[in-house]
Amino acid sequence: MGGWTLLLGVALAAAVIALLVDYNRRQHEEVYAERMRRSMLYYEIYALVAVAKEHEIDRVQIERNRIVFYAVYPPGKIGEYVLTDHGHRPLNAQRTLALVQALMQDLPVLQENRCYALRRYAVVRPNGQKDYGYQFTIRSHYKTKIMYARQQPWIG
Repeated sequence: MGGWTLLLGVALAAAVIALLVDYNRRQHEEVYAERMRRSMLYYEIYALVAVAKEHEIDRVQIERNRIVFYAVYPPGKIGEYVLTDHGHRPLNAQRTLALVQALMQDLPVLQENRCYALRRYAVVRPNGQKDYGYQFTIRSHYKTKIMYARQQPWIG
């Protein structure tokens, strides 16, 4: 009986530690996202975010050196912001994730799992270095719903 109690105690302690570590990680991510939202870089990007708010977004790509928005209709690129073209250094992994989270705050539709999927993908640079990018992609049923609504005549 003593062995099971000890095992249960260790398992419970491990679960509590895992929860605390996760809570601490989330707190840091929120701080980084808020710092990103207050940065000069985000201030410059926000003009593009404001334009994206006026469109139905098909896809958003965030990489360490650029961010690109694509529209559902008319299909194509809404805009692109290349950091190096504006005098900024490429972002590290932590700041790239902070940018993703800041965009989710300002474009809340991206947070809706039933409308958009977020995935992380690898980008291999010419020097062999591996970076990660993030992509929000519209889900097909939501895109169909948007396109169907555009085809309906206004009843007035």
